Amino acid sequence: MVSSIISAPFVPLLYIRREFRQDRDWSYRQALTGALMKACLSVYVALRLKPKSSLSLKPCWEGDLFVTIEPAPTDLYTGITVHDKIHPETIAGTWFPSLYQYNTTTNQDKHVILHFHGGSYIIGDGRTSSSKHLANSLLENTPTSHIFSLQYRLARNRATRFPAQLQDAIAAYSYLIHTLHFPTNRIVISGDSAGGHLALSLLRYIADYDDETVLPPPTCCWLFSPWCDVPGALKQRLWDNIPNTQTDYIPASFAAWGAKQIIGNIELSRENEGYLAPIWHPFVLPSPILIVSGGREVMCQEHDRLARYLGKLQQNEERVKFFVHEMLPHDILMVAWLMGFQKEADQCASKAGNFLSQVLGASDDSEVPCVAFERQ
Repeated sequence: MVSSIISAPFVPLLYIRREFRQDRDWSYRQALTGALMKACLSVYVALRLKPKSSLSLKPCWEGDLFVTIEPAPTDLYTGITVHDKIHPETIAGTWFPSLYQYNTTTNQDKHVILHFHGGSYIIGDGRTSSSKHLANSLLENTPTSHIFSLQYRLARNRATRFPAQLQDAIAAYSYLIHTLHFPTNRIVISGDSAGGHLALSLLRYIADYDDETVLPPPTCCWLFSPWCDVPGALKQRLWDNIPNTQTDYIPASFAAWGAKQIIGNIELSRENEGYLAPIWHPFVLPSPILIVSGGREVMCQEHDRLARYLGKLQQNEERVKFFVHEMLPHDILMVAWLMGFQKEADQCASKAGNFLSQVLGASDDSEVPCVAFERQ
């Protein structure tokens, strides 16, 4: 971190020449913003800043777009989600572009997205200030009418570590299907970065849950730059040795700090590792998934491995698709507006929309390939 602070004043001058940028194809704005974001995250970790004691349940700027959610019925929490010190709590979320209510009418070909934001489980809240650009990109480029962005609990202390976030995801999914009575064949589960990890965890829980009539699977799942090995992030030296470390804005220290907060003193077992490190514990998916990665992000190789491992276990009616946009860093849908990658973010969102359309069109086709890989 010290070297980053010392070199910071010279970076704006250095990046004038393309050969000194993280990627020669990046613009000056893209290179400079990426470097500044990496420095800010490094400072955040160095100061050992922790999340607020609790996230606000007040609407603030969101107004009636912001709603609170009570815990799901107790019978929906079983197995890994039952903990003697971590219990379901009242949470909240933000609707985009407008509030969805039980009597809201939408076109039958439109879907609702349950989205989980990124932030290494230590920052973020899914509100308009941080998520409106991501939400607008998905709304404009996919066949969806509404997005519900969940404000799940951040890992701030022993009472909000794993499985608190999975408890919140279950409550949000139950809210859509049991309170708003939204049919699951019109629900897409989505997540970026740590939110992608949470989305995959929820999908695994749905697969593990005994009663499919109570917790049926969604139409499909979109994973944008998913964090797929949380315990692995504790090994900072391995992270620093990955080639894409130089082109990504996520420092090893930020991922390690998030992993430390979410895991805490949990004793890792095969049961909880399946949720914390899904890359090493693939499972039969209850719904098709799309994994979107950036070719310049540090986790790109892990995303490729995750897609392959999951694809090997699926039957013909399941499908795994992996799409890589070669020139992008981590979680572009979240940071596109900052770095100047909006065109590329819209392309990734369009891939998600196309994937959903393919899933709907192929629902009666038993010859759907198990796994497909695509690069751009």
